[in-house]
Amino acid sequence: MSAQEEEINLIYALRGIQVLIGAGVGLESAMTHISRGGYGRISNDFSKAMSGVNKGQRLEDEIRRLIKGAKSDDYRRLLNSMLNNVTSNTDILSSLEQQASRAEENRTDRLKRYIEDLAGLPEKALILGFLAPLILGLLAIAPFLLGDLGPIGGDVPEVSTMMLLFNGGLLATIGILVIILLGAKSKDPGV
Repeated sequence: MSAQEEEINLIYALRGIQVLIGAGVGLESAMTHISRGGYGRISNDFSKAMSGVNKGQRLEDEIRRLIKGAKSDDYRRLLNSMLNNVTSNTDILSSLEQQASRAEENRTDRLKRYIEDLAGLPEKALILGFLAPLILGLLAIAPFLLGDLGPIGGDVPEVSTMMLLFNGGLLATIGILVIILLGAKSKDPGV
């Protein structure tokens, strides 16, 4: 599992835990609620931890196990806050508020960078997708339009040659567009 999988639903899980604890629910009950919800990797982790607690393990040990498996810094920070609350009875509510705010800022920054990285991409794709077939089409019908140049002294390539150029050019254009789209997909911040 990657850090991105942990961070996809982290803000929602943070806010969910924050609301539950703010309403007077204990940490263990909040974890049980999150384990049943649709918070992706976090729900799966909490479900395993609560299974361990139901089998007689200490909550503290289960949270430590989750910390060892965490890939994301923000997720590890949440788990450490939860561990501190269990071991030292610290104020988890203010910690969750700060973490959620920081996670939202990080997400917003990643989204802004992604948008900046993609600036001009739609225009490039539109130009390539429009002009390449137009130019290649004009080249393909050139033998029909120009025929034999006669006294000028030049010959226009045969229709089969021009159609081969047209089809190859269209395939190359599609290939370039696919590469552009894959490049945009690889930059996806996952927010």
